[in-house]
Amino acid sequence: MNKFAQLAGRLVIGRLPGLVLDSEHKQALQAGTLGGITLFKENARDLKQLATLTHDILTASYHAPVLTVDQEGGAVQRFDHVLSPLPSPMAVAARADLEATKAITAISCRQLKALGFNLLLAPTLDLLTNPINPVIGTRAFSSELELTTDMGAQVIAAIEESGMIACPKHFPGHGSTSQDSHLELAIVDKSRLQLDQCDLAPFARNIALMRAILVGHIWLPQLEEKKPATLSPLVVTEILRHELKFDGLAVSDDMTMKAITKAYGLGEACVMAVEAGIDLILVCGTFAESAEAVQAISTAIESGRLSSKRVSEAITRLDKLFQGKPQCIDQAAEPDKLEILQNQIVADSLYSTKFSTSSPALMRGTISIATDWLVLTPNHPRYHLPLAETLADTVAEQKIATEELRYSINPDDIEIANLLEKCHNRNVILITFRTFINGAQAQLADQIGKNSSKANQFVQIAADTPYDLLKMPTAVTASLAAFDPSDQAMVGIAEIIVGHSEAQGVCPVNLRLDL
Repeated sequence: MNKFAQLAGRLVIGRLPGLVLDSEHKQALQAGTLGGITLFKENARDLKQLATLTHDILTASYHAPVLTVDQEGGAVQRFDHVLSPLPSPMAVAARADLEATKAITAISCRQLKALGFNLLLAPTLDLLTNPINPVIGTRAFSSELELTTDMGAQVIAAIEESGMIACPKHFPGHGSTSQDSHLELAIVDKSRLQLDQCDLAPFARNIALMRAILVGHIWLPQLEEKKPATLSPLVVTEILRHELKFDGLAVSDDMTMKAITKAYGLGEACVMAVEAGIDLILVCGTFAESAEAVQAISTAIESGRLSSKRVSEAITRLDKLFQGKPQCIDQAAEPDKLEILQNQIVADSLYSTKFSTSSPALMRGTISIATDWLVLTPNHPRYHLPLAETLADTVAEQKIATEELRYSINPDDIEIANLLEKCHNRNVILITFRTFINGAQAQLADQIGKNSSKANQFVQIAADTPYDLLKMPTAVTASLAAFDPSDQAMVGIAEIIVGHSEAQGVCPVNLRLDL
């Protein structure tokens, strides 16, 4: 085996196409031309299958393997259909309860650790300060520096105490961007002073707690020519390493995102990232793409473009954090451990769901118990938002009628008119999702408000960020902020609407904006 390919392979983490360890990835792991795997929702069907998959990955690995996942909670959690569903970071911050924050984080960590995961791509330390941010939303704790710093510190500490490695993200801060780096280069057009006072601050304040950090595809145009942070020696080496004194593992965001591939090409970008100071490259695409990354890095090492010093630094940092193979469940030898984990998941899920029944915030008005509800739900391509069916299940014994109408994420005038007819003389619940981006939802709310009678309730639920409240008409009788578009959050909202629980959250986002 080419020694340069093994050196390069140690630095690259791939992604699997399905439910099993396929032959291509298995051979690459065995040969040392791949350093580990990031798993996603499509890689998990049930607990037994997921345990088998992680065991196979770890067993096959030549290097001390890195097994990682984005299990943030809320909008971004890969295994909520297999492991315990988790509330979003913003929902956790809405309660700002130290013990509950630790307990929720511990749930995630003990379940992942039992399966052999050793690197958790969380928490998100971005400050959500832009209502049209398309990608961060409730993945952020807050718009406020102190709360984000404190919540981040608690979650990082809880992850590290579990024996896993926390990897906060997206340095140097993704919360004020208007772009989704999955699709295009994200821009933070701020001075260095503004960055230090806002976007960079949660990372800087928690830097001593971090052993790893994820760098995002974010361009700082006031600091340098067009270049994402992942490829920037200024951001990674000068600011992160030298100024903030971070000597832990620098991890790239997914290098197959269009913010990278459209401008540089995958292989070249991966080499540039290592040159800039990135130690671990995430390639969350096809096997061919991870192989392209390894080949490009291998060639750069062999030619001397990547110095032995730079490669040695990266591998030394990996060796420090990942030593040997993590323990995981071997079903053939330890069949009882899977049953123990399954029982733990059931107990943990009860706690997590109970938390989600209290974390929403009542932003406006009051909700009275009603005998019927018409629920208007946006047809979001990613989040099901099953409030109506959850509400029907919750009130099955209370003889409360529930009807759902699904509407387009940005309904046109004809659809709005048709929906208004259905709302006549009804108690209406309108679920909204990022109305600053999906502006027609605000028009729908306005028309419902103009046509509603005082005898009926008009309740609005902000499923994601609470900025939606700023677009709602005064005719809304009550507004609830869920801070979480997950299925579990809808359980919590249903419990509040029927009076089984009270909204105890406090909005962690500053809505007093000059918009």
